[in-house]
Amino acid sequence: MPADLLPETRDRILEGALRAVGRVGFRHLTMSDVAESAALSRGTVYRYFPSKDDLLAVLMEYEQDRFSGGLEKALESGGTPATIEAVAEYIITYLRQHPALTLLIDSEPAYVLAFLRRQLPEFHRISSDLLAPVMAKAAPVQEGKLTAEELEDLLLRVVLSVFLVPGARSATEGVLEGALDSIVRLARPRP
Repeated sequence: MPADLLPETRDRILEGALRAVGRVGFRHLTMSDVAESAALSRGTVYRYFPSKDDLLAVLMEYEQDRFSGGLEKALESGGTPATIEAVAEYIITYLRQHPALTLLIDSEPAYVLAFLRRQLPEFHRISSDLLAPVMAKAAPVQEGKLTAEELEDLLLRVVLSVFLVPGARSATEGVLEGALDSIVRLARPRP
């Protein structure tokens, strides 16, 4: 990033873009929507991101970093050993607080599916890197019923499937919590 461009302003634009996408979706998103949501001028937004495509490409990376950074913090959890419960709690909180997910799944499913197809290997890499120690302690892994990679894949796919086939918001959250609770109970280490 050139010296005259501030990381704080870049992040403000990206957070504004997330809020704007939550309001209007990707297809209808304009740089004016982003500028308004970020409380900046269009000129400032264009200085940082010359086009909507440039902005969206960086936004996807930003979102991956935000997810993995939050997951890392959740797994550190004050020095106590990371648990699958901490992972499930983080995923539920992240999805509930996301400013755009629910709208995009309903309004632009083709975009979401294409994004997930492209990003699934990256999601696997992030979750595998961060969750390997947690998954290795899980009962089905310890008992040889599943590998850590299979359990991580199951967790990721359950979360994605619940959000790709959403119902009412509260019903979706209930299904997700129920599915994650089942995985937590299945994977909890034996005493």
